[in-house]
Amino acid sequence: MKVLLLGATGNLGSRLIPALLAHNHSVVIYVRSESKLKNLIDSAALSKCTIVSGDATNSRAIEEALLNNQCNALINSAGMAAVFPWQAPQMQVIVQAVANAAVEASRKLGYPIRCWFLGGMTVFPFFTEHTLTYECLSQKPASNLKWSILAPSAMAPANKEIGLLEVPRGNPLVAKNDTVPDWSRTFLSGVPYLGMYADIVVNMLRYNTTLEDCADFMAADLTNEESEHVGHRVGIIVSNQKKGQ
Repeated sequence: MKVLLLGATGNLGSRLIPALLAHNHSVVIYVRSESKLKNLIDSAALSKCTIVSGDATNSRAIEEALLNNQCNALINSAGMAAVFPWQAPQMQVIVQAVANAAVEASRKLGYPIRCWFLGGMTVFPFFTEHTLTYECLSQKPASNLKWSILAPSAMAPANKEIGLLEVPRGNPLVAKNDTVPDWSRTFLSGVPYLGMYADIVVNMLRYNTTLEDCADFMAADLTNEESEHVGHRVGIIVSNQKKGQ
């Protein structure tokens, strides 16, 4: 697919570039600072991509990038979710700009745009911003926007160096739509308030993943025209077989 990538200078976005290329996607990088991108990403990888300068909050510019490059897919890893309930949900400005741009571009191109958005585990009640992302995307026409939200826990780099991949690295992730896979309940689960937090503490570290695995997961899914994840929040965990190795 021809993929417009937002957030390419971030931790996940920078790893999506080699992952997408390894899965034979054409990559159009939409970035605010081209100089920052060139300092971060290997020139061999960037030589295989198209670079477009623009702001992630500018819906019209994002739409033009989709139209001018005739993209049929998009990944948004830009923006930082508010952690505390008293913080303004700044990420939503980006989510809405990107979603609106994709819908308008789809109407003009005559085909739906396949989109992945980065969210997070929604088990934490104070991460309301991920719920807002879901509500925003759910209201968009399914005929124009074939969206999914990746809902990982903490993501850490597997490697400090970011370079081209000769073949896809693969990933050990198990995914489940609209729920957290393999969630364990504690003996305190039935206790009001306390039980929910006890479950979170017990499970939290079990859902840690790597940035590279999450990047490969999304890049691989974009090769599947009939993805089961369209229209869903996607919870992920490293498979038990991999953990045992």
